[in-house]
Amino acid sequence: MRHDDEIVYVERTSSGRSAMRVVHVIGARAPLHVTAAGKLFLLEEGFARLRDYAKRTGLAALTKNTLSSVALLERELERIQRQGWATDNEEAEIGVRCVAAGIRDDAGSLIAALSLSTPADRMKPQWGPLVKDTADRISRSIGHVPTNRIGVA
Repeated sequence: MRHDDEIVYVERTSSGRSAMRVVHVIGARAPLHVTAAGKLFLLEEGFARLRDYAKRTGLAALTKNTLSSVALLERELERIQRQGWATDNEEAEIGVRCVAAGIRDDAGSLIAALSLSTPADRMKPQWGPLVKDTADRISRSIGHVPTNRIGVA
């Protein structure tokens, strides 16, 4: 979930089928621009407010892959808008990739994101649509009525 200019991890689960796992500590925080979930909230605010976020935070780079310029982040948000889910390509931590999709409430507001994190070499491209489908089902279960807007269930 979002808190100010950060994502806060509020719940987690693990498959239990692997000797290696990516586990986010509940309560851990990360800047919006370095996480797949955070990018969804930046897109929700719109491109005009992205520059305000950049000024407040400086778009600090956590890894060599962090999108630390407004131009790069705008291109990434455009891609997210087209496909309906976001990714983090080792932007918060080297060796970890994530995919996330938004969860909307009955008013259509983005209230949270469902995020899947994995060791970078295990990420599969087909997971994006699956995470989006799951997030859409969660949204509908809490009363969200889908619209035709791009990027919305």
